[in-house]
Amino acid sequence: MLIVSLTQSSLITVTLYELASNQVNPYFTFELIKKGSHDKVYFTNDDLSTSPWYWNQYMITPSTGTPGLTQGIIPLMEGEYVYNVYETTAQYDLTLSTLVGKVETGIMVVGSVVNNIPVYTQNDNNTIPVFKRN
Repeated sequence: MLIVSLTQSSLITVTLYELASNQVNPYFTFELIKKGSHDKVYFTNDDLSTSPWYWNQYMITPSTGTPGLTQGIIPLMEGEYVYNVYETTAQYDLTLSTLVGKVETGIMVVGSVVNNIPVYTQNDNNTIPVFKRN
């Protein structure tokens, strides 16, 4: 699961290389699908990783203004997204017909959706743990 801030840039780390068909210099395009509305956005960005054959890092910057979809500046709303990452044949390519194949899928949470996670806080003198929101 990826967790992204709604108010500032977030660095995400993924592993994309092992399923890429181009093992020399693969490029990747991200697809975000908002849960509930099914709105989609496609974007790409430069890989910031120092070891891209092991792991990949991308900077995601939320924007309410003009997006820069080839710089990772994307229109985001608070909530949960399904993300898919596709290999593509050219850098900064957002053309869906040139996508080679899906290399990763997962969940991305944007904003403070997961602030109140139940945690174990006490015992009720039995063997049943009690979970309370902090």
